[in-house]
Amino acid sequence: MASAAFGVGAYTPSEAAKLLRMQPATLRRWLYGYDFDHGDGPREMPPLWEPQYGCDDDGPLLGFRDLVEARIVNGLRRSRIGLPTIRLCIDRAKEILGDHPFSTKAFKTDGRRIFLDITQGVEEPRLIDLKDRQHVFRAFVLPTLSGFEFGDAAVERWWLIPSRKTIVIDPERSFGQPIVADIGLLTSRVVQDVKAEGSVERVARLYETSGRAIRDALEFEAGELADAT
Repeated sequence: MASAAFGVGAYTPSEAAKLLRMQPATLRRWLYGYDFDHGDGPREMPPLWEPQYGCDDDGPLLGFRDLVEARIVNGLRRSRIGLPTIRLCIDRAKEILGDHPFSTKAFKTDGRRIFLDITQGVEEPRLIDLKDRQHVFRAFVLPTLSGFEFGDAAVERWWLIPSRKTIVIDPERSFGQPIVADIGLLTSRVVQDVKAEGSVERVARLYETSGRAIRDALEFEAGELADAT
């Protein structure tokens, strides 16, 4: 990851997709566009938004704010909103909030009104009625903001277990890889250390942290945290 920048975070599509619980190929299509056959010839579908990193010799990388945007887009897709509608919503939101609009503090603080504004008049059947739009925001968009900690302008970190704040993704620490918050240890390293030491308790004593934090790291790496997304 020679292109990784401090404070931006750096994730391969596979790493980001694992965090978001989605397919890497889908994420690549959102971030880098794709070609398709429309019947009358090939067409090109542009990216949904401009990623924080370009695609260089090291391959494509996502930044932390790309991760946040993708999490919210994934929530909209789970609500069966079509990509053309999502693309329109992103473009409208960018006019109000700038690039990476869903990861701004303004979207967090005034998200409901902004969402209703950017979906007004769209042809998507689920979003034509005001009640349906309100339902989509409450049921699919609002939960995707859970765990995000905002600074003055934008999301600064993502607590993967908001109720305990043991595991965090922070672009200013370990290039945004998941870590045990109080000691900065990569959750992937926790798995190795527990195997080597033979128990959670021994690793907790070794790093002077709680057994709960070590167990949370193990559960996260195993994909067993229900509230990680």
